[in-house]
Amino acid sequence: MTQIGLTCGGVWWEPDLFQEIERLGFDSIWTGEHIVFHRPILDAISVVAGLAAVTERVEIGPAAIMVPLRHPTLLAKELASIDIMSNGRLIVTAGVGGEYPKEFEACGVPHPRRGRRTTEMVEIMRKYWTEERFSYHGELLELDNVWMEPKPVSPGGPRIWMAGRSNAAIERAVRHGDGYMPYMFTPEQCADSMRRIRETSERLEQPLRPNFTLSAFIYTSLHDDREYARRLAVEDLGWRYNQPFDRLVDKYCVYGTAEQVNEQLQAFVDAGVTHFVLAPVQEKGGEREVVARYAEDVLGPMKASAAVKAA
Repeated sequence: MTQIGLTCGGVWWEPDLFQEIERLGFDSIWTGEHIVFHRPILDAISVVAGLAAVTERVEIGPAAIMVPLRHPTLLAKELASIDIMSNGRLIVTAGVGGEYPKEFEACGVPHPRRGRRTTEMVEIMRKYWTEERFSYHGELLELDNVWMEPKPVSPGGPRIWMAGRSNAAIERAVRHGDGYMPYMFTPEQCADSMRRIRETSERLEQPLRPNFTLSAFIYTSLHDDREYARRLAVEDLGWRYNQPFDRLVDKYCVYGTAEQVNEQLQAFVDAGVTHFVLAPVQEKGGEREVVARYAEDVLGPMKASAAVKAA
C-alpha cells in the first residue's frame, strides 16, 4: 500500500496542525535539517521530539538528518529516546551531507570521508541499540567497552533509510539500511536506483532487510493555475537552495493542478516508490490551506488508486 507523508521542512507548525495531519490520514510527518545554512531552519532532533509529543499514530522522522556532523553515542541516545517517546514510530533518514562544507567546519568535523563516517556511525548506533556491551574499532571511530540503556522500543532500533545519490550511498543502503530515500529524483532515477540496489544486493550476496522501503522526497506545488504553481516553485526552491531554479524546477519538482500532480506522482508509484515524503511549496503562512488541500486532492486520490490496484 502506498504511504504518504508531509514534511514541515524544518519549521515548527502549531501542534494542532500536526494533529490535523494525523487526523486526515497521512502516514508520516517529517522535517529537514541543516546546521549552518543560508536560511533559518530548526534542529531535526528537537522537531522530531516535538512531533513525538503532539501526535499518537503517524510515523515521524528527519528527512534527512546530517549524521556525520554528530557523535555516534549522542545521536544513538537521542534517537533511542525519541523511539521510546513515540512508541516505535521513528524512521531515521540518514544523510551524508557535504553540499555546504561550512557546516562541517562549524561542527569541527572533517569534510572528507564523511560517507565512511556515516557508515561507521550507523554501525555503532545499531550496536548500542542491540548489544549489552561492545567495543568498536573502525577506520575513523573507536569505542571501548560501552553500553546504552534503555534500548529503543523498536526491535533492533529505529528503521534507518539511507539518503544519497552515489554508488557508495546505494551500497550503504544495501549493507546497513532498512530503505532508501533519494530527493530531487525523477521517476526514471528512482526506478534505476531500485535496480542498482537489487544488483548490489546480489553482487554482495547480502539480502535486503525485511520490508526494505523505496521512498522518495518530492517537492510539490499544487494550484489550479499550473503556471502559477511553477512560478511559486521557482521562487520557493530558489530561496531554499540559494540558487536559480528556473530550469531545474521542471525536472525536480512536481507541479500543476491536482490532476497533473497526481499523474506525475503515479509515475513514481510505477517506478517502485512505496512511501512518499511530499514537500509542499506554499505561500507564506499558507500551511493550513496546503495541508487541507493535499488531503483532499492528493492523499485521497492516491490512496483510492492504490486500493483499487490492490483489490
